[in-house]
Amino acid sequence: MKIASAAFALLLIAGTALADDAPKPDFTRDGIQKVFAVDLYEPPKPQPFDWQSIFDLDWSALGTRLHFRPLLAPLYGSVPTTQGLPTPNAFALTGTQYAYTARTWRDERALSAERRHVEKLIRKRAHIVVSQ
Repeated sequence: MKIASAAFALLLIAGTALADDAPKPDFTRDGIQKVFAVDLYEPPKPQPFDWQSIFDLDWSALGTRLHFRPLLAPLYGSVPTTQGLPTPNAFALTGTQYAYTARTWRDERALSAERRHVEKLIRKRAHIVVSQ
Protein backbone atom coordinates (compact mmCIF):
# COMPACT_ATOMS: atom_id res chain seq x y z
CA MET A 1 0.00 0.00 0.00
CA LYS A 2 2.90 2.33 0.75
CA ILE A 3 4.31 1.70 -2.72
CA ALA A 4 0.96 2.44 -4.40
CA SER A 5 0.47 5.74 -2.55
CA ALA A 6 4.09 6.76 -3.27
CA ALA A 7 3.59 5.95 -6.98
CA PHE A 8 0.34 7.95 -7.01
CA ALA A 9 2.03 10.97 -5.37
CA LEU A 10 4.92 10.72 -7.88
CA LEU A 11 2.40 10.60 -10.74
CA LEU A 12 0.64 13.72 -9.47
CA ILE A 13 3.91 15.64 -9.02
CA ALA A 14 5.20 14.61 -12.44
CA GLY A 15 1.86 15.50 -14.10
CA THR A 16 1.81 18.99 -12.68
CA ALA A 17 5.49 19.56 -13.44
CA LEU A 18 5.09 18.56 -17.08
CA ALA A 19 1.85 20.54 -17.47
CA ASP A 20 3.64 23.88 -16.94
CA ASP A 21 3.53 25.40 -20.43
CA ALA A 22 3.67 29.05 -19.34
CA PRO A 23 6.37 31.14 -21.01
CA LYS A 24 9.37 31.89 -18.86
CA PRO A 25 9.49 35.46 -17.52
CA ASP A 26 11.96 37.81 -19.16
CA PHE A 27 13.90 39.66 -16.44
CA THR A 28 16.34 41.37 -18.81
CA ARG A 29 16.51 45.16 -18.93
CA ASP A 30 14.66 45.34 -22.27
CA GLY A 31 11.92 42.98 -21.06
CA ILE A 32 11.28 45.00 -17.92
CA GLN A 33 11.14 48.25 -19.91
CA LYS A 34 8.54 46.72 -22.22
CA VAL A 35 6.36 45.89 -19.24
CA PHE A 36 6.50 49.35 -17.63
CA ALA A 37 6.58 51.44 -20.82
CA VAL A 38 3.14 50.33 -22.00
CA ASP A 39 0.35 52.75 -21.12
CA LEU A 40 -2.56 50.59 -20.00
CA TYR A 41 -4.81 53.52 -19.06
CA GLU A 42 -7.52 54.27 -21.59
CA PRO A 43 -9.55 57.42 -20.94
CA PRO A 44 -13.27 56.71 -20.64
CA LYS A 45 -15.33 57.35 -23.74
CA PRO A 46 -18.03 59.99 -23.37
CA GLN A 47 -21.44 58.43 -22.87
CA PRO A 48 -24.51 59.87 -24.57
CA PHE A 49 -26.70 61.86 -22.18
CA ASP A 50 -29.63 59.86 -20.83
CA TRP A 51 -32.61 62.22 -20.65
CA GLN A 52 -34.72 59.69 -18.75
CA SER A 53 -32.35 59.70 -15.79
CA ILE A 54 -32.72 63.42 -15.06
CA PHE A 55 -35.32 62.91 -12.36
CA ASP A 56 -34.06 59.55 -11.07
CA LEU A 57 -33.25 59.34 -7.40
CA ASP A 58 -30.83 56.56 -6.56
CA TRP A 59 -29.94 55.81 -2.97
CA SER A 60 -27.79 52.95 -1.85
CA ALA A 61 -26.89 52.30 1.75
CA LEU A 62 -26.77 49.41 4.18
CA GLY A 63 -26.61 46.88 1.37
CA THR A 64 -29.85 48.02 -0.28
CA ARG A 65 -30.43 50.10 -3.37
CA LEU A 66 -33.54 52.21 -3.80
CA HIS A 67 -34.40 53.54 -7.24
CA PHE A 68 -37.18 56.14 -7.36
CA ARG A 69 -38.54 57.92 -10.41
CA PRO A 70 -41.27 60.35 -9.35
CA LEU A 71 -44.14 60.74 -11.74
CA LEU A 72 -44.64 64.20 -13.11
CA ALA A 73 -48.11 65.64 -13.57
CA PRO A 74 -49.27 65.36 -17.18
CA LEU A 75 -49.73 68.52 -19.19
CA TYR A 76 -53.24 69.66 -20.06
CA GLY A 77 -54.55 67.66 -23.00
CA SER A 78 -51.76 65.08 -23.05
CA VAL A 79 -53.95 62.48 -21.28
CA PRO A 80 -57.74 62.23 -21.83
CA THR A 81 -58.41 62.67 -18.10
CA THR A 82 -56.71 66.10 -18.05
CA GLN A 83 -59.43 67.59 -20.30
CA GLY A 84 -62.13 67.44 -17.67
CA LEU A 85 -63.62 64.18 -18.90
CA PRO A 86 -64.89 61.89 -16.16
CA THR A 87 -62.99 58.72 -15.45
CA PRO A 88 -64.99 55.70 -16.69
CA ASN A 89 -66.66 53.69 -13.95
CA ALA A 90 -65.72 50.04 -14.36
CA PHE A 91 -68.72 48.86 -12.31
CA ALA A 92 -71.21 50.72 -14.51
CA LEU A 93 -69.53 49.61 -17.74
CA THR A 94 -69.58 45.92 -16.85
CA GLY A 95 -72.96 45.96 -15.09
CA THR A 96 -71.41 44.79 -11.82
CA GLN A 97 -72.99 45.88 -8.54
CA TYR A 98 -70.98 47.15 -5.64
CA ALA A 99 -70.18 44.66 -2.93
CA TYR A 100 -72.22 45.34 0.20
CA THR A 101 -71.75 44.17 3.74
CA ALA A 102 -74.73 42.66 5.54
CA ARG A 103 -75.23 45.86 7.50
CA THR A 104 -75.22 48.04 4.39
CA TRP A 105 -77.66 45.70 2.65
CA ARG A 106 -80.00 45.80 5.67
CA ASP A 107 -79.86 49.61 5.76
CA GLU A 108 -80.62 49.83 2.03
CA ARG A 109 -83.56 47.50 2.44
CA ALA A 110 -84.95 49.53 5.34
CA LEU A 111 -84.52 52.72 3.32
CA SER A 112 -86.39 51.32 0.31
CA ALA A 113 -89.20 50.15 2.61
CA GLU A 114 -89.46 53.65 4.05
CA ARG A 115 -89.61 55.11 0.52
CA ARG A 116 -92.45 52.74 -0.39
CA HIS A 117 -94.33 53.77 2.76
CA VAL A 118 -93.91 57.47 1.97
CA GLU A 119 -95.09 56.92 -1.63
CA LYS A 120 -98.25 55.18 -0.38
CA LEU A 121 -98.99 58.12 1.92
CA ILE A 122 -98.45 60.60 -0.88
CA ARG A 123 -100.78 58.64 -3.18
CA LYS A 124 -103.53 58.62 -0.53
CA ARG A 125 -103.35 62.37 0.06
CA ALA A 126 -102.95 63.31 -3.58
CA HIS A 127 -105.98 65.01 -5.09
CA ILE A 128 -105.99 64.83 -8.81
CA VAL A 129 -108.34 67.28 -10.44
CA VAL A 130 -108.98 66.87 -14.13
CA SER A 131 -110.59 69.79 -15.82
CA GLN A 132 -111.69 69.98 -19.41
